[in-house]
Amino acid sequence: MLRSAGGRKGGNVLRLHSTLGYAVLMVAACGNDVYEPGATGGAAGNGAGATGGASGTGGSVANSGEGGAVGSAETVGAGGDPGGSGGSVAGGGMDGAADPCGAALPITCGDRLNHSTTSQGRANVWTAYSRTARAESGRETVYAFSSTTECMVVAKLENLATDLDLLLLSACDPIRSNEMVSSTPLDLQTVETVSWTSAPGQTSYLVVDGYAGAEGSYTLSVDCACR
Repeated sequence: MLRSAGGRKGGNVLRLHSTLGYAVLMVAACGNDVYEPGATGGAAGNGAGATGGASGTGGSVANSGEGGAVGSAETVGAGGDPGGSGGSVAGGGMDGAADPCGAALPITCGDRLNHSTTSQGRANVWTAYSRTARAESGRETVYAFSSTTECMVVAKLENLATDLDLLLLSACDPIRSNEMVSSTPLDLQTVETVSWTSAPGQTSYLVVDGYAGAEGSYTLSVDCACR
């Protein structure tokens, strides 16, 4: 009975040990289960960190945004200053228009020129002159005259087939510098004449211009009596 009872006791102990072992295993397993969520938490932490990093990078991009670069490009776009230089070029064109006598043809004492406003002339630049009410809207030819001594000068415009007029300017300005005009209707007179005294080194301008859009050929002569 005692042995038998001891045997049962030993078996109980063994079962107890087994049960405890199983409990330990269960605890370990539970520990693992507890750890795993921790690992998951760590992963989530890493994920969040990564997201944070991505946001930071995004922030960098936003700061850089290379938007500054775009701004710079915009400034360079103002670098339409080259275009602006283009504007300067256009400005150069304006200067040319402000000084339309730069390409004036030279004429001197004794010259007799057979020209035409369609060949030697330019497209209409001047329409109004202070000493005539006629609208000189045709093509025009500009001549520059100067002498080294004082001269009495007579210029004649003749051999006209269309209504061209002759105008004298003391400077390159048809309003403020228009000294004399010969602008008779063609059916009344076919020769236009202007005269003046030329001082040494002074430049005067003769303009052959067409009334009401007229253009055509002519003969322009200059005779001088110089001292």
